[in-house]
Amino acid sequence: MDIIKLVTSTYNKIAGKYTAGNASDESNFPYTDKLLSYLPKQAKILDVGSGPGILTQYVLNKGYQAEGIDTSEEMIKIAREKVPGGTFTVMDMRHTSYNDSAFDAIKAAYSLIHIPSLEIPNTLKEFNRILKPEGTLLIVVQKGEADQLVPEPLDADQQTFVNFFTLERLNNFLKAQSFTITEQEEMQTDDPCPFKKSDTV
Repeated sequence: MDIIKLVTSTYNKIAGKYTAGNASDESNFPYTDKLLSYLPKQAKILDVGSGPGILTQYVLNKGYQAEGIDTSEEMIKIAREKVPGGTFTVMDMRHTSYNDSAFDAIKAAYSLIHIPSLEIPNTLKEFNRILKPEGTLLIVVQKGEADQLVPEPLDADQQTFVNFFTLERLNNFLKAQSFTITEQEEMQTDDPCPFKKSDTV
C-alpha cells in the first residue's frame, strides 16, 4: 500500500469540509508565534503540509516570507484561492525540489504524523538539507501509537494513516538527524484526538 497516496486521496476528498471546519482555528497560532520569535524579520519559512493555507497566511500577515507545500492538489487549490498573495506548490515533504539551505525555518504542524516511521529519518534529513545551517524547525504532533490506519473523522467512508509519537520517540528521531532540541512542550488539548484505530501497518 502506498501510504502517501492514500493520505493524499483522502485529503483531496475532504478538502472542502476540512477548510470549512478549520477556517477560524487559531489553536496553532501560539506555536507559530514561538517559532517566529526565533527568527529575524523577513525570514523565509516553509509551511509543510500547509492545507488550506491558514498558517501560511498568518505568517505572511506578520511580515515574514512564507510558502506552503502539500501533496493534496485540492488543498493547494483552496490555499491559492484563499491566500492569493502566497506561494503554494503540490510537493512531497520527503523529497522536495528546493535548493540546499533554502529556508530560515520549517513549520510542520500535524503533517509529520502522516509519514510512516520507516520514512521519518529521511524526511527529517530532507528538512535538514533545505534548512539554513542555523535554521529552526517547528514540529507539532499528537501523542499515541505509531503507524495506524484509521477512519477519517470527516468522512466515515475514507481511511487515512497516522503516525503518533511519544516525546522520547520523537526526540530519538530528531537527535539521530543532528537536530538540537531547543524547546518542547507537551500539553493536553480541549479537543481530544478523533482518530480511532482500525488497523496497524
